[in-house]
Amino acid sequence: MKILILSESIAGSGHNRAAENVAKGFKRHVPTADIKVDTSLTHVSPLLEKLSNKLYMGAIRHAAPIWGWAYRRDKEWSLMGKNVLKKYIAKKMIPYLEKERPDIVVSTHAFCLGGLAELKSSYSFRLGAALTDYWVNPFWIHDEIDAYFVGATSLKKKMIADFGMDSERIHVTGIPIDPIFEQSRKQLEIREQHSVPQHALFILVTGGGLGLLPYREILNGLSRVAYPLYVAVLAGTNQQAKKDLEDYLVHNPFPHPVIIMDYVNNIHEWMQSADLLIGKPGGLTVSEALASHLPMLIYKPIPGQEERNSQFLLAHEVGMRATGVDELTHRVTEFCLDEDRSKRWRERIQPFSKPSSAVEVGKIMLTVE
Repeated sequence: MKILILSESIAGSGHNRAAENVAKGFKRHVPTADIKVDTSLTHVSPLLEKLSNKLYMGAIRHAAPIWGWAYRRDKEWSLMGKNVLKKYIAKKMIPYLEKERPDIVVSTHAFCLGGLAELKSSYSFRLGAALTDYWVNPFWIHDEIDAYFVGATSLKKKMIADFGMDSERIHVTGIPIDPIFEQSRKQLEIREQHSVPQHALFILVTGGGLGLLPYREILNGLSRVAYPLYVAVLAGTNQQAKKDLEDYLVHNPFPHPVIIMDYVNNIHEWMQSADLLIGKPGGLTVSEALASHLPMLIYKPIPGQEERNSQFLLAHEVGMRATGVDELTHRVTEFCLDEDRSKRWRERIQPFSKPSSAVEVGKIMLTVE
């Protein structure tokens, strides 16, 4: 059996991580299958891939409001270009599919999904779409797709209401995270392993895989909290951000214990041991936090996908938001004073905690008809 899991190198690392996670989920069910993780645009147009990545990174770094404006008009963009893009990508992907001849294809990005849908009947593969945010735009929607995998029931209901989709095609598996999140250890045990003081509120600060976050502002806000904290900052692959933070702490003494790290391979342990996550609400980060029953304080989300994910967290009361340094200090102080916080947050988060999401995606795709 040949299984192809396709993503894109544009729009951050979340889509690629989701694809890798889906591959791990399939391995649980069919360990001898030929499973390949790849990026679609590489085989359509390397130039388009490069330009798309530069456009996205430039927009979120230097023109985030414009990116948000464009994202909110997804229906207009879809009406203008969805079918044209679908035909173009389908034509370009024929040589690749001729070579690979997959039995199952799962996509974690919408860009080339239309082209795959166009070619599905010609190559007789099962086609699945794993959404990586708690929102959907029209570029994801195609009649030929056998199964959709979404993060929450509210998104399933939206897809049915907005696009008239059949309920049976949409599966609330959760956004595909690493199956390692199924492993559960006692918080106290993990905190001792990482030398976290038991009396302190353990705060994990993360800007996602790209490390895009105003870290100094966050540390400034946390420095004003009068209660004992232990802070771990994950800068992702952003080495410059890590260096800037280390230099900042040399010249600006921080009143709480703090460690600065780059990308870690055991994020599940850090999330399971933390009391509060502060950071950017990328789809995978949110899904991992929910799987770990970890409350999230959202800080300055990127307009577009992250803004939609923020709305999801706030609507279901499984997250908080701070728009500036003073509000961040206030939110964290309130959290420290809430003696019953652990029980209440866990109860609210539980319905959205889906640590087996990637395994479920594999299971369903192997049985869908």
